[in-house]
Amino acid sequence: MEYVYDIVLNFQDNYYDFYEWQKTDKIINIKRLPIYKVSIKDYLNIKNNKVTIKRDSLPKANKVFLITSGIEILGLFIDNHGKVLKKSSLIFEESDDILEDKDNFKQIKIVYHIDEPIKQNNKGRIEIEKINYINEYIKKLDYKKDEYLLKYIYYDIYNEEEDDANKIYNHLRELSKKNVSKIYQSIKRINIELKK
Repeated sequence: MEYVYDIVLNFQDNYYDFYEWQKTDKIINIKRLPIYKVSIKDYLNIKNNKVTIKRDSLPKANKVFLITSGIEILGLFIDNHGKVLKKSSLIFEESDDILEDKDNFKQIKIVYHIDEPIKQNNKGRIEIEKINYINEYIKKLDYKKDEYLLKYIYYDIYNEEEDDANKIYNHLRELSKKNVSKIYQSIKRINIELKK
């Protein structure tokens, strides 16, 4: 069995390439970790779907390990039943160093079950997080109780007044689909103002 030594991983619910890691992420340093080479098909299925791996198909009973297709490497964190809870990419330099030895890795057959496909998204992590933030914020607003806040946000975005809170609410919902950055910046700015 092959091991990789002294690498950093950033386990998240969703897979993010290393260049999308953020300062607030809990990046962990692992001194020794098993790595398994799998077929490209199995690698992509595990990367792009929610899966449960049959624990006894793994040579070791580790909850954290790496898999590689020989092209890319993926860190996995599984529970006692083999369900993949979190995934991590690797820093480019570390991945590149490991892949230099890819021909020495013995390929194994991991048995797994695809629980649910992950909806593929061409948006980056930051944009997805902004969209989620906006949607949560708007969902919590009550266009009757938060009428003045809605008017304030609307004025900040459009630089004009609108009296109909329902209309403002609908405008904001539409804008959140078209111009994420504009509405995100406005909401963040107003929240900072309200905390003063």
